[in-house]
Amino acid sequence: MKSVHEEALAASQRQAAKTLKRASAFAALHATAKPLFQRVMKRPGGSPVLVRVIWPGVVQVCDPQTGDVLAVSEPGRPDQLSDGYVPDLDEGR
Repeated sequence: MKSVHEEALAASQRQAAKTLKRASAFAALHATAKPLFQRVMKRPGGSPVLVRVIWPGVVQVCDPQTGDVLAVSEPGRPDQLSDGYVPDLDEGR
């Protein structure tokens, strides 16, 4: 048998999960093509790149001059290269 405190905690967690699910659906509905974050990152010894965070939590790295996509992350895993990403081998010509 659960204590009153455990039951209150469980109810609070259920409500938080329900609220988060609704908020996530709301965010997805209102997400636009506009990046959530976008900045130029300077690389030591290399050309600067444009770093974008787009919905749903995908990091995209682009060449700021050409717009070529250089890397794409898994959603919600900013340091993990997307399984579906295939680099354009003609980039840099």
